Amino acid sequence: MNLQDIMDFLDNNAPAFLATRGTCGNPRVRPIQSPLLYENKIYFWTSNTKGLFKHIKNHDGIEFCSCAKDGTFLRLRANAVFENNAEVKKAMFKKYEILKELYDNPNNPKFEVFYLNHLSARMQFLNGDFKLYKA
Repeated sequence: MNLQDIMDFLDNNAPAFLATRGTCGNPRVRPIQSPLLYENKIYFWTSNTKGLFKHIKNHDGIEFCSCAKDGTFLRLRANAVFENNAEVKKAMFKKYEILKELYDNPNNPKFEVFYLNHLSARMQFLNGDFKLYKA
């Protein structure tokens, strides 16, 4: 399995569910459907006004899970790293038109992108077979 396989699965099986450790120490899970593969990194976007931003800033370890209709599921584990990358932000705006309504332009100070560092992934099939990826 490679990064493109992971992206294809995420794009075709939205939303994925992202788990972080909340500021109270308890798990927090939310749907997220904004993956972007850019220069061999998987990025997502959020707002720096949301709890997600604060949770990742406090503890960068995250997990994702996405499930296909046939029961195949993909689990990702990584460290989330915020990056002020103008090119990634422009690419996000190109892929996700809703961003224009939410943030007007990629330079909006509330608009944030993060990538998955030290990514490991496991895709598991109903028959028990699986594929692995480790960065």
